[in-house]
Amino acid sequence: MASSSLPPSPGAHIKRYDVFPSFNGPDVRKRFLSHLHHYFACKGIKMYKDNNNMERCHTIKRELRQAIKESRVLMVLLSKNYASSSWCLDELVEILKCRKDKEHIVMPIFYDVDPSHVRTQSGDFGIAFEKPAKTQTEELKQRWVEALKRVTTIAGEHSRNWTDEAEMVQKLCTDVSTKLRVEEIKDEFRKYDVDKNGFITAAELPRCVLIKDGEESTDKQVRSIIRVVDVDGDGQINFDEFVQLMALRMSDEKLYTDQVRVEMMKEDFRECDVDKNGFITPPELRYVLTKDGEEFTDKQVRKIIRVADVDGDGQLNYDEFFKVMMHVKWRPDDRTARIEKITTYVSNKLNKFSHMHGKSLILKKKIKTIYECLTE
Repeated sequence: MASSSLPPSPGAHIKRYDVFPSFNGPDVRKRFLSHLHHYFACKGIKMYKDNNNMERCHTIKRELRQAIKESRVLMVLLSKNYASSSWCLDELVEILKCRKDKEHIVMPIFYDVDPSHVRTQSGDFGIAFEKPAKTQTEELKQRWVEALKRVTTIAGEHSRNWTDEAEMVQKLCTDVSTKLRVEEIKDEFRKYDVDKNGFITAAELPRCVLIKDGEESTDKQVRSIIRVVDVDGDGQINFDEFVQLMALRMSDEKLYTDQVRVEMMKEDFRECDVDKNGFITPPELRYVLTKDGEEFTDKQVRKIIRVADVDGDGQLNYDEFFKVMMHVKWRPDDRTARIEKITTYVSNKLNKFSHMHGKSLILKKKIKTIYECLTE
């Protein structure tokens, strides 16, 4: 399993907005920014929208600082005249501070401007920068210069790489949607990672994870969920594995459910296989069935095994055990139809036994149910 971990976010704020745009109004408001607002609204992405009459030329206001802190994605629209506004430059400083201190996502968009001109404050971008820079202290000017250098080191989109602006906007919407989903998964991970050590254990997962229909997970289900993505089998999952688990569950619920069920079946088999040799013998099966006081004769146990024993060796391997419990057609003889009916009935009962009875009693009842159905 990978060793990556996810540290908790320090000083987290409530996120009221999905996206905060930093921009120079005359350059992008009527075209590019309006298109972004439209496409984001169609996808249900909430973008911060300031007053169109707000003049972006003075010191950044308190409400904008708060909006930056309360947004998940901070989008910097670097246009030709972006650096002509001290307001924009102050926003950029605040945005990069949030990226460093609060793990905000920053997406620079180089809109009809060369990133190298932004980095070095040259060309038309440099000319625009001289306007606010010449009236400020050297200390503030250096903060702006450092921010402009740093923002060019972050992967972003370049409008000059696109011939169709609408296609570029659509890609940005897709990228933002993906980043927001990852952030949601991070929030879920942090919620489950109770001790904040970067891993989710079986003891932590049951607090929040649901299997379906609001049903709370049993201990066995939780262990099986973890094993679906736990490569080294240490009984815990890190953030990368958690992302894989959520992606599997979102993309294919049936595959996710089947994989969890398979892991639970493996645990059932291991419990029956007392001597751990990979086979369930009649004495082992009888031990599991009778350990809590129930009565099963040797004849009854042998009959259960005989029905499931495809290769006729008098014991059950995992595949034979699995096929019985997973209602797969496994014996092509005149009793196939009857077995299919029985195993379908059994599969519908598998998850209906109370966790309070304990693992061995649950397994015993499953096998006893098979026997009772077969002997009707």
